[in-house]
Amino acid sequence: MTNYTKLGLMAGLEIHQQLEGKKLFCNCPTLIRDDKGNFEIKRFLRASAGETGKIDIAAQHEYKKEKYFLYEGYKDTTCLVEIDEEPPHNINQDALTIVLQTSLMLKTKISDFVQVMRKTVIDGSNTSGFQRTTLIARDGQINVNSKKIGIDTVCIEEDSCKILE
Repeated sequence: MTNYTKLGLMAGLEIHQQLEGKKLFCNCPTLIRDDKGNFEIKRFLRASAGETGKIDIAAQHEYKKEKYFLYEGYKDTTCLVEIDEEPPHNINQDALTIVLQTSLMLKTKISDFVQVMRKTVIDGSNTSGFQRTTLIARDGQINVNSKKIGIDTVCIEEDSCKILE
């Protein structure tokens, strides 16, 4: 039997919850649609260097596949922000309130300010080749069956597209 403690193994769980209302950086609704889009966008996403000057190894791997991605858009629920043709608007205040309330319930230390970061993702899951992520809080906990479960971070991030195939 493997002694995971001796190995120093640590495992985590990432939980996502899509919020109703408006998208994080524009006023488009957060509808999940299955109907045929009104237009298509074809993109070839490129890996680019991050703040450290290095290209993420996973992004480089995806870039070497030389894939094009096809996205569908809707004239009534897709805007220029979502297709990366316009800068993001101010962060959705309702979403920010919800994540702050959640952070308080998880007994986290809320950051003094929020900084929107760009995480490189060129697997087709985002039209821009990056995802905007904001660290909100750190070092919390939740009690489950009298056991304290640590919460490392609470973030809020955009989720702009659904992979069709």
